[in-house]
Amino acid sequence: LTFAADDNNAVVAAKSATAATTQLVNSFSTASFVGGGSLLSYRLGDITSRGQAAGDDSDFQSTSFSATPTVATINNRIEPILLDGKVSLLIMGVEKFDEIYLTAKGIALTLDRTSVTSTQRVTGVADVSSDVTGSGYTISPYYVMQLESGRLVDFNLGLGKNNLQTASAGVSAAPASDRAFLSVGTSTVTPLTKNSYVQYKATLGYTYDGVDEYTQSDGTIVNKSATKLTQVTAGLNYTLRLDSFSPFAGVTLVRNSFSTSSSAGIQPQEYSSTVLL
Repeated sequence: LTFAADDNNAVVAAKSATAATTQLVNSFSTASFVGGGSLLSYRLGDITSRGQAAGDDSDFQSTSFSATPTVATINNRIEPILLDGKVSLLIMGVEKFDEIYLTAKGIALTLDRTSVTSTQRVTGVADVSSDVTGSGYTISPYYVMQLESGRLVDFNLGLGKNNLQTASAGVSAAPASDRAFLSVGTSTVTPLTKNSYVQYKATLGYTYDGVDEYTQSDGTIVNKSATKLTQVTAGLNYTLRLDSFSPFAGVTLVRNSFSTSSSAGIQPQEYSSTVLL
């Protein structure tokens, strides 16, 4: 049996899909408070206005279903493992919103499809590229509450799996990855006009991706590998609410603590800090 020297292409692609999923869930969970626009939204119950008579607390609660598709572009230029491609996602969720206590609790299912090219770049050696595709899912319960000050606090948890396909120089494989994430965030919203607002948000998050040992089509055994990322973010987003869609722009400061777990191969890297636009 032969063991592969380079064993981190699959887990790097899996990490990118998990990162895109985490960001989408974080935005999805607070949408009921900040007016985020889901492409499809259906409310199963109407909330009674505070000025109207109501029989009990249930008159101030509603259950809704919403779904939003999105595409995340991946352009990771951090050597020695570069990544280019995209992750297409569809998030669907059921949520119970309480107007009296100003809380939202729900559960979301996110489906994602990954298509990236992973390139290993080492000085003095020719680049080695691998095409990686994947189809994954994540189940994410969440809870959001609004404090008396108007500040939101959100808690998000996600567990899922990603079935991957890798191909490089005529050699293919079908590894599978496990994923998990946990995040706690706080945010405030400042209206600017009737149809626009700025959201300020800070988040502490942790993500894990692990790929078990697998065998390539040429019989080579690839060792198991994993990545762990603890991330602190702080930023702002400007959103303009239009009739059919809500364009937005923002800037986020990111601080990373990144580690890998594998017995061999070229190790992926993350910037210790960066700015996202």
